[in-house]
Amino acid sequence: STGEILAGANASHGFNVAFQGSLAPGSTMKIVTSTMLFEKNLITPDASHPCPKTYKLAGWTFHNDDDSEIKQGSFKLAFGASCNNAFINFAPKLTNSSLTEEAQQVYGLGMNNWAIGVPTFDGSIPVQSGAQMGASLIGQGGVRMNPLNMASVAATVESGVFRQPYLVSPSVDHRTLAKASRTMSAQTQAELKEVMQYTAAYGTAAKAMAGLGPNYGAKTGSAEVDGQKKPNGWFTAYRGDLLAAGVGQ
Repeated sequence: STGEILAGANASHGFNVAFQGSLAPGSTMKIVTSTMLFEKNLITPDASHPCPKTYKLAGWTFHNDDDSEIKQGSFKLAFGASCNNAFINFAPKLTNSSLTEEAQQVYGLGMNNWAIGVPTFDGSIPVQSGAQMGASLIGQGGVRMNPLNMASVAATVESGVFRQPYLVSPSVDHRTLAKASRTMSAQTQAELKEVMQYTAAYGTAAKAMAGLGPNYGAKTGSAEVDGQKKPNGWFTAYRGDLLAAGVGQ
């Protein structure tokens, strides 16, 4: 509710991945994508929305993890299972800049204006077209984030308002904190909390979040990296007024 950073940690020396990392966030980006879909009235959590095993877009064939599929089920189920094609198949209904605008306007990402008191990377959501735009909806393509960015995304969902994270209090040097140009509606916030709570209770985050409910929500993710055998694993979650995010490389 304040944006205050309580702790940060890095497993390797020499570079602050937590604050300055620039990595594909994988399915944790589906929080931002879902915000856009809810705001545009393209879907609701309980609406039926299949997740096909494959989906073709602009010459690319997209697959789900383990070639899974959901033939009949709700969007909430697809979110909780992190089924990729339930998101990518919205691409024809979006413009090339839809995700970029959502991330900037509601979540304060990609503006390069965060002033937390130490150097940061504030996320990048470039305007893309075709298959790359589709990939960006699931946190691949050109989208880049770090754990600070994704913790802030979860914080914005929990509170309904973007509050720029800070490590050094702005009262120390009177710097101006970044602001988002608009806030999500109460309905959109409720829908996001519904799908994130479902993920924490029954979806891919259930094991990690066991016993922490009911005021909680989470999203997991994995992101393929060129030249790396295993994908990066991502996690972002809230419980009450405490938010956390991490990436394992």
